[in-house]
Amino acid sequence: MEPIKITLASNVEGWGTMMNGQLEIALARSDRVQLSGFVPGYTQKQREAAQKLKITLYDAKPHCGFDTNERLSHPPDDLEIDLLMMHSYGRHVGKQAQLIVDAKKCKWVLVVHTISKELEKYLKVVASSSKYQESEHELQVNLCEKADLVLAVGPQVAEAYKDALRPRGNQDKVITLMPSIPKEFFGVDQHVRGSHFQVLLSASAKYFEIKGCDIAAKAFMKLEDPSIHLLLVVKEGDDTAALKEAMVKEGISKEQLTVRQFSGTDQGWRQLLCEVDLLIKPSKTEGFGMSGLRAIAADLPVLISENCGLGIALKRLPFGDMYVVDSQDPQVWAERIKEIKEKDVKICHLEVEQLKKEYKEANNWEYQFNSLLDKFSRIVQPLKYGVQETPKTDT
Repeated sequence: MEPIKITLASNVEGWGTMMNGQLEIALARSDRVQLSGFVPGYTQKQREAAQKLKITLYDAKPHCGFDTNERLSHPPDDLEIDLLMMHSYGRHVGKQAQLIVDAKKCKWVLVVHTISKELEKYLKVVASSSKYQESEHELQVNLCEKADLVLAVGPQVAEAYKDALRPRGNQDKVITLMPSIPKEFFGVDQHVRGSHFQVLLSASAKYFEIKGCDIAAKAFMKLEDPSIHLLLVVKEGDDTAALKEAMVKEGISKEQLTVRQFSGTDQGWRQLLCEVDLLIKPSKTEGFGMSGLRAIAADLPVLISENCGLGIALKRLPFGDMYVVDSQDPQVWAERIKEIKEKDVKICHLEVEQLKKEYKEANNWEYQFNSLLDKFSRIVQPLKYGVQETPKTDT
């Protein structure tokens, strides 16, 4: 059968994300797919990486005065698409798929990562004063309704969008996609515990409360143990001084805290995971929590909030419950951190190895991917062969 011409469309920032990368590599290696990328203003490094996977990257039409996100609405004329796959990030990336579908007469798979209505509870944004006619959550739901298929990253995101689409009778188009354990973090050199026990938290000034930074700061205050140190990593360009001030205001001492800007590359993550003894995610809401999966890949202990998609996934595993914290109480987090600090290092790593094995078995990436390709084939059949068949979906 003729390969499906699939195009992954993204802005420059989204092209390199972990979930996008997993799909990119799997699609590129499949003989059932002819894969291309539509990335306005792509970098030379991105082009070279794509070439290694035999993926052709396309730029947008050369219209003047448009930023790169706006240019996502204008694919080049010579780009042939059977199936467009686009990740949706807030208001700025995802909506462009509507115009691409109109121009290319193709099918559309939307990938969703977050639940905007949950984020809005903690962000200081008044929806009624917005210049937009619809809230960010309403936009995401409307895009899901228009798409031919919705890939939701993790069980929490999937359930939220199924619930939102159920009154419209479209919940069956939502497919739960579980990220695979990232092999690029296998074999990371383990940190040798010294006089300090190092804890890692991926943070953000904008999402300070959402990421549970306040919970972490209060937990460290309650530990009353200067040997336990918190390393907060933020994206390049984030205000580290303001973030450190906010953390100290919540209770952690300056001596226990380091705030560091971080590139977010795979090599950067490998270095980070070599430096720490534990990764925590005390998030009050989070679609999935990919940093936790990186740590598990490196056999590093984790503590994940039950409000993360990863936390929900881990609770379903025989060994997973011991890594999930079902409370926002800083005292509970302090006690759980202390438990891991006092446990033998070798036992910690062996237990995470077992957790990694259980996750891989429960969320087989190859099975998920082949099932997706079958769905993609059914979706594009009417376009390619004139077959009138209603797409079948299941979760």
